[in-house]
Amino acid sequence: VSQLQQAYIAPQSELEQQIAAIWADVLKVEKVGLTDNFFELGGDSIISIQVVSRARQAGIRFTPKKLFQYQTVQGLASVAKRGEGGGLQIDQGPVTGEALLLPIHQQFFDDAIPERHHWNQALLLKPGKALDAEQIEQALQVLIVHHDALHLSFIQGEDRAWKAYYRPVNEQQPVLWKTEVKDVEELDALCTEAQGSLNLQDGPLIRAVLANLADGTQRLLLAIHHLVVDGVSWRILLEDLQTAYGQLQTNQNIKLPAKTSSTKAWAEHLQTYANSEALQQELGYWTTQLDNVQSGLPCDNPKGSLQGLHITSAQTHLDQDYTRQLLQQAPSAYRTQINDLLLTALARVIARWTEQDDVLIQLEGHGREDLFDGIDLTRTVGWFTSVFPAKLSPTETLDGSIKRVKEQLRSIPNKGIGFGTLRYLGDEQAQQILAQLPVPRITFNYLGQFDGSFEEGETDSVFLSPATESSGASQSAKAPLSNWLSLNGQVYGGELSLNWSFSREMFKEETIQCLAEDYAEELKVLIEHCTSTETLGITPSDVPLANLTQEQLDALPIAAKEIEDIYPLSPMQQGMLFHTLYAQEGGDYINQMRVDIEGLDIERFQQAWQTAVDRHEVLRASFVTQFEQPLQIIRRQMEIPFISLDWSAQADIQKSLDTWTEADRQKGFDLLNDPLLRIAVICTGKKRHQFIYTSHHILMDGWSNSQLLGEVLQAYTGVPSNPQTGRYRDYIDWLLKQDKVISEAFWKAQLKDLQEPTRLAQAIRQDKADLGTGHGDHYQVLDQQQTQRLSEFAREHRVTVNTLVQAAWLLLLQRYTGQDTISFGATVAGRPAELKGVEQQLGLFINTLPVIASPKPEQSVAQWIEQVQAQNLALREHEHTALYEVQRW
Repeated sequence: VSQLQQAYIAPQSELEQQIAAIWADVLKVEKVGLTDNFFELGGDSIISIQVVSRARQAGIRFTPKKLFQYQTVQGLASVAKRGEGGGLQIDQGPVTGEALLLPIHQQFFDDAIPERHHWNQALLLKPGKALDAEQIEQALQVLIVHHDALHLSFIQGEDRAWKAYYRPVNEQQPVLWKTEVKDVEELDALCTEAQGSLNLQDGPLIRAVLANLADGTQRLLLAIHHLVVDGVSWRILLEDLQTAYGQLQTNQNIKLPAKTSSTKAWAEHLQTYANSEALQQELGYWTTQLDNVQSGLPCDNPKGSLQGLHITSAQTHLDQDYTRQLLQQAPSAYRTQINDLLLTALARVIARWTEQDDVLIQLEGHGREDLFDGIDLTRTVGWFTSVFPAKLSPTETLDGSIKRVKEQLRSIPNKGIGFGTLRYLGDEQAQQILAQLPVPRITFNYLGQFDGSFEEGETDSVFLSPATESSGASQSAKAPLSNWLSLNGQVYGGELSLNWSFSREMFKEETIQCLAEDYAEELKVLIEHCTSTETLGITPSDVPLANLTQEQLDALPIAAKEIEDIYPLSPMQQGMLFHTLYAQEGGDYINQMRVDIEGLDIERFQQAWQTAVDRHEVLRASFVTQFEQPLQIIRRQMEIPFISLDWSAQADIQKSLDTWTEADRQKGFDLLNDPLLRIAVICTGKKRHQFIYTSHHILMDGWSNSQLLGEVLQAYTGVPSNPQTGRYRDYIDWLLKQDKVISEAFWKAQLKDLQEPTRLAQAIRQDKADLGTGHGDHYQVLDQQQTQRLSEFAREHRVTVNTLVQAAWLLLLQRYTGQDTISFGATVAGRPAELKGVEQQLGLFINTLPVIASPKPEQSVAQWIEQVQAQNLALREHEHTALYEVQRW
């Protein structure tokens, strides 16, 4: 078990349970807890697309981007939407007309490739039960009609330029060959012949072969031209083929899940994106990254041919134990994804081989990035792959290498899709600049876990499973290899395998086999390092709001394994932190509540409180002040201090309670090391308890406290909580994005007439001898009749009672001080309406800000209260501003 794996917390709401079930099914894990991390369970970017697609079919909508932002079931449930309505309305009819070529298509046609029709991806499959050829053909035809890319036509014009068009769906030709074969050699020759039978202009772009073998078994070859299929597409097609065939077998009408956006729509959006200002700014990133990077490799024969007939391969393989650790245990150590670890090991191996500090790798991504609101590619078949260069710089140490490579990969904008977009769709200058950059000679592509694409169970009971025989030649022998070295990795049968393909004319087989074996050993060392109990690390991209360097993160007083997140404080939190540290004995911000309870189940009550702490990250905050700005560190887990005492036999129990409670309040809190809320339950008699709840105000405002108590009582009575609709972190993120220039202009306008502070103490002359020391309270009570009159007056003038009270107070202050312009402090709720679910969020949102006004004698009461109301409304747009900023201005 991973050293970071948290105690299992069961999903509570129906939505959380549904999301957890989808994760468990797709990730092939037994169960998924509320706070388990998607990527630490073995998730990757391709699996994220499957999760989004599966959720959508269950009526749950979120985007792949949201899954990357909210990596726990709890977080994702807070932003997911229920129901079929509100999603994208995508035309389910056939797509027609011209389809703009994607960057990967343009790259394919730019390369000098003989026999372009023979450049496929293929699978040879073994049916669990004998397949009906007629029904397989029928199912395939349904797939071709349903998935528009499968009836594309690629035509080269007289100007040598290639274009793509959708062929009418009624022009489909048969794609299935049914035949008998005697042996493996005949099967291999048949598969190669089938793979060469595709036609880019007239079709088909998919060929299937159903071969009956002499031993009575069958093999099904599916060969599809690479121009219309990629790794994600295969998962969709295999799922749909099984669905369609199964429905035919049971005499049902074929009904496949709804189509998502077409290749045509994506290409049109991408063309606009290529000329956007945002992408133009990305050009500088690529040129800076690739400046002065060496891309050459120590070839055995640098002039060796790259023609496909010279292709051979070496293998890197991990057994099930190492693969399981890589997928489900190792990522938690440094909060990595599988790709981060695979590339760290590769970078270290290649750096040793080339004796270079930097390694240039050409990466392949699925290319279906979440760029446009109106596009969804989760169930779209096509070739969307993005190809881009990455400079990786491993260090001498393994932990340093993991951290640096991870951060280098995280810094790539939008997972690299901009490189190909600029290179092939950008303006002429951008295309020329990128064409002149160093070209990586190693291509790396991790295709993810394929176990989920095939049924589990006995071989003879599953629909289709991968066959052991060759699927024939997927590319023409005349075609060039795509790079000097190409690594393609995947997990199947619970084991990771990586295929190193290369030209035996350029490299000796023993050279690359040695590299493949070195890579396997490096991966094993890396996995053992990441699964050892002392190995843990956090990097800047894990906590982007904190704005800390790696050195600062390494110097934190809290162990990385305990940290969930780090972010700045809200303005009110900063003020409270300052006063708490300035007057540590004062206890000004220690809140305490005492309540008598009858019939309390103590164990259930304690669990209800712990559930709330597990649910709300803000309740697990600690505060550090060692950097330029104070930060709050959210701990992964925190056990709430809960004391249960039995004083039922004590004589003077009330005095003891008073003494104990005051001592508990005086004890205060260590803001770095203590949980900042604690519970005591003291038995005072038969089935009677006094409940004492002590907390630090820096965690929550009154609104949040009420919300928390309500949730605890709900959990205590067994009422399931609603999914969270946001986090305090979202509020801090929102604060950081506010325009300070606009706030400064607003407040300076408010402050322009304020010449001096409003000090009542100076206005009321009193004999100092009569004054006491310390803090006092005065209560002004309006009776029911007076309160009713106030409320009626407020309604009559369409203002709030708060406005009336503030307007009267401003007049009183002006009268006592004699100043034209006066001010007083007002506490505001501080919850921005644009934050989804902000009313249900816990945290310290309140703020204290000045209300500044200059009442004029000539104003009527109506004019005056209307002015105060208008001012309050204007203030709401800027109520997030830090008081210290206003004071400075």
